[in-house]
Amino acid sequence: MFALFWTSERKLELDRSSIPLTESNGAQEAGPEGRAEAASIGIADIQRGDNVDEAPLQAVILADSFNRRFEVLCLDQPRILLPLCSVPLLMWTLESLSHSKVKQVFIFCGVHADKIRAFVEESPFQHLLDIQCLSSTTARTAGDALRELDAMSLLNPENPFILVHNPIVSNYDISHMVEAHKKRREVDKNVIMTMGVARGGRQHPESPVMLVHPKSSRLLHYSLNPLSPRKQRVDFPANLFLDPWPASIDEYEIWSGTSAASHRGGYRDVGIDVCEADVPALCTENFDYHDLRRHFVNGVLTSELLGKNINVHLVGEEKAEEKADAAGKGGRYVERVRDTRTYGEITQDILRRWVYPLVPDVNIPGGSNYELRRGNVYVSRDNVMLARTTDLDGPVLIGANNTLSPNVTVSKSTLGAKCFVGPNTSIESSHIFTNVRIGADCKLEECMIGSNVTLGDGVVVGKGTLIGNDVVIGNGVQIPEFSRIGRAIYRPEDWDSEDEDNEEHEEAMRNHSLTVLGPDSKGFLWPTEEEEELSDSDDEDEDPYEHPRNKRWLQLGRRLSDVSVNTEGSLSTLSIASSTPDESLIDVDGDDFDSDIEMEVAGLNLNGGPSQAFYNEARSSLARAYEEGHSVPNASLELKTLVMGYNSGIDPAREEVVNFLMAKIPTEGGAAKILQTATALWERWGKLASGLARDSSDIALDAQTFAVRNPAYIPWFGLILRALYDSDIVDEEGLIEWRSLSAARGEGAKENEREKYREAFAKGKQYVDLLEQMDSDSDEEEDSDDE
Repeated sequence: MFALFWTSERKLELDRSSIPLTESNGAQEAGPEGRAEAASIGIADIQRGDNVDEAPLQAVILADSFNRRFEVLCLDQPRILLPLCSVPLLMWTLESLSHSKVKQVFIFCGVHADKIRAFVEESPFQHLLDIQCLSSTTARTAGDALRELDAMSLLNPENPFILVHNPIVSNYDISHMVEAHKKRREVDKNVIMTMGVARGGRQHPESPVMLVHPKSSRLLHYSLNPLSPRKQRVDFPANLFLDPWPASIDEYEIWSGTSAASHRGGYRDVGIDVCEADVPALCTENFDYHDLRRHFVNGVLTSELLGKNINVHLVGEEKAEEKADAAGKGGRYVERVRDTRTYGEITQDILRRWVYPLVPDVNIPGGSNYELRRGNVYVSRDNVMLARTTDLDGPVLIGANNTLSPNVTVSKSTLGAKCFVGPNTSIESSHIFTNVRIGADCKLEECMIGSNVTLGDGVVVGKGTLIGNDVVIGNGVQIPEFSRIGRAIYRPEDWDSEDEDNEEHEEAMRNHSLTVLGPDSKGFLWPTEEEEELSDSDDEDEDPYEHPRNKRWLQLGRRLSDVSVNTEGSLSTLSIASSTPDESLIDVDGDDFDSDIEMEVAGLNLNGGPSQAFYNEARSSLARAYEEGHSVPNASLELKTLVMGYNSGIDPAREEVVNFLMAKIPTEGGAAKILQTATALWERWGKLASGLARDSSDIALDAQTFAVRNPAYIPWFGLILRALYDSDIVDEEGLIEWRSLSAARGEGAKENEREKYREAFAKGKQYVDLLEQMDSDSDEEEDSDDE
């Protein structure tokens, strides 16, 4: 028994003539038969070697997204060549792989394969990596891609390879995952895949629920968990709990996504796998494997016949990495560009230097030479003309050969090369590609503008809007929020040009575009995510992440705090109990039992949080430790015992610690006295909260919440953040993280508390801005001294 503890037949038609095989020694290109023979000889040579570990590490990049999220921007170019901070996404991905000991890269592409091949031939990485572009016109899913890859016999069957699902931006050495995978294979030869999982990060509408055995890192169940329509419970296969538990498994953990209140604490699938040759082979054997998570992972986990296992690996949390990155910077960042939301978030992370050394002024792959200015403003050193009254509010990146006219405001945005911005125009949280001309008196908010676009004077671009390449918008046009505008008219996947209904629909779209965009514009309005039709079928195999209600939250400009359902993430532990629990814990009686079970635990409220008894005990424990002068380790041990006993989770416990300490800070006596008292208090007791925090920004947010509910502390909140910083409880990165939290601005808070949150945020932001400015000035002085 156990107890539950809640703690937070498509024909394969591969065009081999379109597969260039680039030898790492620069050998000339051979014909199709010669290339296949060369690949075969290469693998044979590897297999004859004395040490298989000396074989080159291989990686496979799936260049196609197999969805339509960026489609309006990708009519004439592949998604993987879209620019991010003026650098193609493929460059970021190759940069990450080159620093992960990868020697050979296979880029699997379908649409626009010729452009990807041409890009690779001109890329500097061609001289660093053996890059092969594999093209196919029949692959429609990731499963199809792996089946065709398996048919090519290019992968070394004796060594694992890295599989990258989406373009990635990372300073993490993925070879750590490979080594961990090999060690697990030494223990269990049935492990065929290790999935990369990262702790923390922003909340995202694609956050799975995973059942994991923590000691072995074995994945036991993987469930998709869309933000909308939201599942109210997660079903686990009954055999996981009713069959005799393996002697090697004594505890299960449930890993779920990040909560709405914090950027830390949840778990996210980073879309990087370390795979054995069994993986593409199994896809060949099972033609119903299309999506690698919904079909392949769940197919392997639920098949007793296969007898294969999948593990997870927490990236960036290796012991050696923790020692090398004690400050929490560098070597841990892994994110994938899977939608316009993550595109915008990753851009800001790069400009905030969270991906160091991959930053524009130091080591941006294949990018321009940028000058770093105060406030994380990056300006190309190549022919940029800024008017004296131009206002740049970082993080901002201005590409080469740009001209910004007087009274232009650019905030939290990126501009590619050869752009012109007319006077009195404001650009906020937007991403402008190459050769874009923006007229005077325009307003752009949280949008993406493709290359060679022209916006006339007085154009207003609503947030979330995507404008594809070569579009022209006439003067004075106001584009509604979350619009999509393409140079060509929108056509769905099942489009039939001979269908009369389709012709009528196309004519209606032309008229609608003319009405909204005006006669001077050149482009067509596309349906928004909400206007896309739902499938007429009730096929449960459809991807819940691609449901229109969920896809809308994948858009740039959406606020997840606007979701009306509870989105809190959580972690659970299932373990073998020493005592026998009540038999009513699992209801499997009579005809109600099916293949999935719904677990009910007496006295456990999954949404209501810890009981009042926990809070009472925690306060008594804190008061006793404070009055009797206990050591922090002893006080922490007692508190963590309560956390385990009451199944409260660490978040409520940390909040109670912060509330207790905040209440000891006076609000009278002047700023000097308040700062002195607060600093001494945090120095003595602050590590109680640190030991319960996944990130120091959680502590800053807890302190703000206390101030909001005790308004006398709001005027002094900036001093409180300074005390937290001076006492080494919240570092600068944590403060900057706090400043970026939507919860810190009161989003998602009760209506009567939102204004107080904004007041406290304004006080705290003043200090964080000053601290960041001082640090930037110090860096400039050091650079000056070096010169």
